[in-house]
Amino acid sequence: MGISSFKKKIITFLFIWAIFALVANVIVAKIFSSSGSSKANSLDINSINKEFLHDLNTFGLKSEWIKKVNNKIARDVFSYHIELPKDLPIPVVLSEIYASFYSPDIEIKSIEKTIGGNTVLEIYLQNSLKISAEFNYENDITRDAGNLGIIVFGSEQLNAKDINAMVEFPQTFIIVFVPSKYNSKLITNLAEYRKEYAVLINDNISDPDYKLSYDFSNYRLKLITRSIIADFPNAVFFLIDDLSKIYLSPAGKIIRNEFATRNIKLITQDSLTEILDGTRSKIQGLFRCSVEKIHSGNNKLISIWADDFGTLKPEIFSLIKVGYKFISPSIIIAANKGNK
Repeated sequence: MGISSFKKKIITFLFIWAIFALVANVIVAKIFSSSGSSKANSLDINSINKEFLHDLNTFGLKSEWIKKVNNKIARDVFSYHIELPKDLPIPVVLSEIYASFYSPDIEIKSIEKTIGGNTVLEIYLQNSLKISAEFNYENDITRDAGNLGIIVFGSEQLNAKDINAMVEFPQTFIIVFVPSKYNSKLITNLAEYRKEYAVLINDNISDPDYKLSYDFSNYRLKLITRSIIADFPNAVFFLIDDLSKIYLSPAGKIIRNEFATRNIKLITQDSLTEILDGTRSKIQGLFRCSVEKIHSGNNKLISIWADDFGTLKPEIFSLIKVGYKFISPSIIIAANKGNK
């Protein structure tokens, strides 16, 4: 075979390959074009309007705050006047809408007519205006959501990494610690994250420096109780298990007197709500049921286990979104005592 014949075969092969690649590109382009066209066609004014109203409803807005108005310029445009309570920033609502309508076929414009107030939002589909909404703050409206105080038990079951992840969570709650040397060091990091803690006295204290028993001498009971108070100085309150042997024995009175003489808050565990308990799927339902009837201005304590905290994070974020406030449980406890 001559060299020229070999060259001809190479050229022929490259020519056929070029044609194949060109045809393949055309087919792929048509597939993607068809897909994009189908996606564009699936977006219409009604589906956009439905998604827009859904986004608003996730913030716990009442229907009377979302008022449909006539658009005098374009009748085929959905126009709204929307009132927001003062505790719900307009930019927060707008960011949700922007994220929800992420599509090359949709353009969203927002104009702040008044600094920190009146804002107009416009949603366009393929350069055609579909939704126009004006947002304003209204001083006299509030979302029907109350205040929650979360108390987290069982922190001793978590490792340091899980404890740090829980502490870094931005909302307010109280972590309950059983006295130990390890926990007395751990609490020094809480102040950095503005987290509060409480201390639980029960029969399960294993650290010999803090262990209390009904058969200890009065002197030893007083000494250990004073050590607990001294080594956990910033506890918002101290808890004692009212079903424990130490509480039900004469030693319980000695311990309570040590707190009373120092005017330090010692409360029984039964004065708090029962700790939510169950499987991961069940715990979410129990948590929702615990908060669904809390109306604006009302307070509720909720006690959970530390290893359920991660499971409940999405529920907590959902509650924040619709207007629930997470406040220190110590505030709710004090309020409840004042109402008795």
